[in-house]
Amino acid sequence: MDKKTINSSIANQPFFSGLICIGISSILSLACTTLLGVVDLANIVMIFLLSTFLIATSLGRNAATFSAFINVGFFDFFFVTPRFSFSVDDSQYLITFLVMLIVGLVTGHLAAKLKEQIKDVSAREGLAKALQNLSRGLFSAQSDEQVIQVAKSALEGPIGIEIDLFITESPEKLKSTRFDMQSVAWSMQSGTRIFHEVDEVDGKSIIYLPIRSELKTLGILVASDPTKSLRYYGRDDLLQTAANLIALAIAQLRSVQAQELSKVEAATERLKSAILSSLSHDLRTPLTTMIGLAESLQDRNQNINAESKADLETIRGQGLRLSSMIGNLLEMARLQTQGPTLKKEWQPIEDVIGSSIKHFSTSFPQSIVKTSIARDVPPLFFDEVLIERVLCNLLENAAKYSSESATIEVSANKSEQFVEVSVIDAGAGFVQEPGQLFEMFARGISDTNQSGMGLGLAICREIVEAHGGSIAAKNNESKVGSVITFTLPIAENAGLPKL
Repeated sequence: MDKKTINSSIANQPFFSGLICIGISSILSLACTTLLGVVDLANIVMIFLLSTFLIATSLGRNAATFSAFINVGFFDFFFVTPRFSFSVDDSQYLITFLVMLIVGLVTGHLAAKLKEQIKDVSAREGLAKALQNLSRGLFSAQSDEQVIQVAKSALEGPIGIEIDLFITESPEKLKSTRFDMQSVAWSMQSGTRIFHEVDEVDGKSIIYLPIRSELKTLGILVASDPTKSLRYYGRDDLLQTAANLIALAIAQLRSVQAQELSKVEAATERLKSAILSSLSHDLRTPLTTMIGLAESLQDRNQNINAESKADLETIRGQGLRLSSMIGNLLEMARLQTQGPTLKKEWQPIEDVIGSSIKHFSTSFPQSIVKTSIARDVPPLFFDEVLIERVLCNLLENAAKYSSESATIEVSANKSEQFVEVSVIDAGAGFVQEPGQLFEMFARGISDTNQSGMGLGLAICREIVEAHGGSIAAKNNESKVGSVITFTLPIAENAGLPKL
């Protein structure tokens, strides 16, 4: 135990400090008695006042006050005639006693106050240094774990407190901790600090400080001290500053992590598009050759048997289907890297629906398509080729997951500022969440035998959104099957030609 700790312990126990004051006055009286006749009484008074001053700097204000009274008593008893009594021959000594008491009290008070100020300055210097170390450590922290480690090492030892830092947005994750969950939850939800001078759980002085940044709670700092109040030397304010610094550090970490994740995602998308584009180009040439050879063999060998004809037709059909998949890959890669290039014109939507059905029927001759177009649907301003591609993709998707002779419905209706175009099939419907179908490589039915790569709906979304519309899928509530609906905005008619 060091000297400061011993002095502080004695100062906090009045009985022991009083015994020390009496002991010092006794020793001084014994020493000064031998100097009688050699040293004037005025100088002996100064020696007693010096002892009061030294006691004030060592044991504090209360001990100095007690020492001032004891010294007056000892001086009167041992040195003022008649000696060894509290009576005085000369009444002027009463003035000496009064001045001695006042000077002792004043000097003791000033010395004790100076000592407290020095202690306060020293303590606040330690707090400022702790904040400086915390700030320096947080600046170099690279993870939540490092932030917690820095906070504990910078605050616990120098300030003399226990630190628990939890970086989480949910109070529910702290249920297993030893702290009052009601205080934790309220502090995190309200964003205000909660202070308990004496905590009901373990009797400590404890404070709950939310870690907040931009009105969002990122965690909570819990500080406790079993020996004295956390308001001692403004430690509660320092902890609030520390919580603010920690919040800034965590927010900076989140920002850096988000930027890194964004860079990784962008690099991944670029790599994926590059691979798709490269593979698609490399595969298209041999496929075109294979399809051309199959058609050439069919034309040059009219007398081959039926089985060989069927084989050639299968080769040609599968080649065309694979070529269509590669076309989708190329289109998706182009849309993601360059975006859709729109060549908009004013035209009726029913014309595009008709041409799409005609093109679809060449590949699915057994499918039946019915149309329902409302009379109030106006002409629209859109890219005919791209919207036709959207409709063909939706029709092919409906045909793949329906029986060969099933009926597919196509409808167009006006709805406020948009025209809604729906493709309705009588298939098995969607198993997964319909909102996920428009992601790349997503399939409506995972165990289907139908060929495809799950790019058709993703291409449809890119094209429709480029036109300012939206696309959504759902299972048909009134009967079996599914419904995919996309919208196109109704633009102003200023661009229409005058008749």
